[in-house]
Amino acid sequence: MGFTADQNLKSNPNVYLRDWQHAADLFNADQFRLAPKFGFQFHVAFGINSGALQNINLIQRYGQEINMLVKSIDLPSYTVQTETLNQYNRKKVVQYYHKPGEITIKFHDDNMGLINQLWQNYYAYYFADSLSAKVNGAYDRNATKKFDFTPTSYGLDNGSTDPFFSYIKIYQMARHEYVQYTLSNPIITSWTHNKVDYSDGKPREFDMKIMYEAVTYDIGSTDPAQDPAGGVEGFGQSHYDVSPSTLGGVNPDPTVIDPSFVQTLDIESAKGSILSSVITQISNAQNTQAPTANSGTPGALTPTSTNTVNGIPGVSFPQTNTNNSTTANPKGAN
Repeated sequence: MGFTADQNLKSNPNVYLRDWQHAADLFNADQFRLAPKFGFQFHVAFGINSGALQNINLIQRYGQEINMLVKSIDLPSYTVQTETLNQYNRKKVVQYYHKPGEITIKFHDDNMGLINQLWQNYYAYYFADSLSAKVNGAYDRNATKKFDFTPTSYGLDNGSTDPFFSYIKIYQMARHEYVQYTLSNPIITSWTHNKVDYSDGKPREFDMKIMYEAVTYDIGSTDPAQDPAGGVEGFGQSHYDVSPSTLGGVNPDPTVIDPSFVQTLDIESAKGSILSSVITQISNAQNTQAPTANSGTPGALTPTSTNTVNGIPGVSFPQTNTNNSTTANPKGAN
């Protein structure tokens, strides 16, 4: 139903079943400008420091696939801490600190082990233990030996200075546009491999929680040619069906710009072009429909109605006109 002209849903004497007019006028108006977004229309892009990787192929060959294996992700949240002061018995609420909330990301546990490799590279970059454990004698019972007997480094003693993730970008998409949330210098605060179970037939997933230093916001077009920032990073470049949809959804009049913050369109000044677009859409819809049996006008639906369907008085339902070509012989005819 994308980009259907809202004028098609206005009052029509030939329409007997319709949606509530106040909802249609709000959510369908101006190319669904105020319609709610769907939760599945999102994309995530990870900015991974190539110098932190044990295997550079992780981003050079599989970077776009890591982005696509995100199952779900929280959008940023904030807690603002306030204090109530007493100003000559007048209560004054002031804010003195804001704290960003922790974000949970769920990944698909893929058969290739790509997301598992992402965590292994992160863990080995910040923490020396996973590599030190492979050194002979690294975890022998030698606590009573002198300090220079320790064969390797442990814990955070790994020389990691640059962040593993320089950013994580979350894109919410709708109507060929996006709202972007960029998380600066995110750090993993929790990683869970979750359990395995012989009785569990559901797809497995990994849970990752992160904190970050700042959030920046941006808007733009999903079409890189129209967005100076380059559109949605990594979207539509790998494993995507780029064939045009047979359901339409493309504005038939390229001179009409859909109302949005991205285009900063003045609705009043665009009335003429929007009306022209609506007329074009209606004409296209009518010209592509076959004439009805009782009318020579293409696309003109002429339903008949009855007030006795299912015993509901006063309610009209559309019915298909059918002509019975078989004529029964009258009773007693030879």
